[in-house]
Amino acid sequence: MTSKPLVSAIVANWNGAKDLEVCLPSLLTQSFRRMEIIVADNASTDNSAEIAGRFGVTWLGLDRNKGLAGALNEGAKAARGEYVLFLNNDMRFHEKFVESMVVEVVRDQSIFSVDALQYDWEGRKTVHLATSLTRTRVGEIDEELLPGLYVRQLTQDNPTTALMSSAANMLARKSMFQELGGFDERLPIGYEDLELCWRAWVHGWRTVFAPGAVCWHRVGWSARSSEGSGIRFRGTIAGKILMASKHLPRRFIIATWGMSLAGLARDLMLMRWQRVRDRVEVLCKNACFFFAVLRERREIYQAQSTTPREQLDRLLQIQG
Repeated sequence: MTSKPLVSAIVANWNGAKDLEVCLPSLLTQSFRRMEIIVADNASTDNSAEIAGRFGVTWLGLDRNKGLAGALNEGAKAARGEYVLFLNNDMRFHEKFVESMVVEVVRDQSIFSVDALQYDWEGRKTVHLATSLTRTRVGEIDEELLPGLYVRQLTQDNPTTALMSSAANMLARKSMFQELGGFDERLPIGYEDLELCWRAWVHGWRTVFAPGAVCWHRVGWSARSSEGSGIRFRGTIAGKILMASKHLPRRFIIATWGMSLAGLARDLMLMRWQRVRDRVEVLCKNACFFFAVLRERREIYQAQSTTPREQLDRLLQIQG
């Protein structure tokens, strides 16, 4: 690589001082040196700012908790790099993590993002691999995207085309990220990465999985508190509804709304009042901007002379 680009690493943080004490040193010791590190902080009340100052990284303090998507968008606005590297704070990275991702993205101007290989914190099992879209669930870590649609994860020894990059470790080309308008902030946590990469694919911009980019992730660590768990629960419901409404054929919209209403009815019967409040909040918010989402959907797909059904069929061809 004759001329190394500048990479802006953006670490989303919320009351994660202890996590930053591990995350930041592993970024500062990367073999790829042409980096700036920005901590995009969602109005933390702990000593996160002090930790960031100790390591000499840029502190971007937000006036309120904007969620993961909002924090990463704000970090991207402040970034000076040609590439933006979106990261969670509850992670540590192999010394060649950034280098392995940059090598892949510079190969081809059609690449929008690069994804990485995630292990759990102890390194005992993989928690994120090369992703593809499927109609059936097979593997243990396959995840239901929507009723009848799954995100499959497969081991790959070589760089390969993938459905999406995880927002916990996504390297993205900043010019494309800006053209797409960044993460959809109606998805504060959950589905924001898939939705962004889906829009990139509509433009013909690819995602590549780089198995040499290795990191370790305390999966679910941010949801360990009751507040964090509630945010994650609401984010998952909102993600399913918005993804279906914005990007998928009509039958998925009907099925997803129906599933959400059925979940509300079940929680009412079981008198799980906090879950009921969470579901009602999400359903009301999504109902309020439902028609705006449908207008966006029409604009996205008409601009690229395609349809949600055609795009779904294309993405189902990605085998990883």
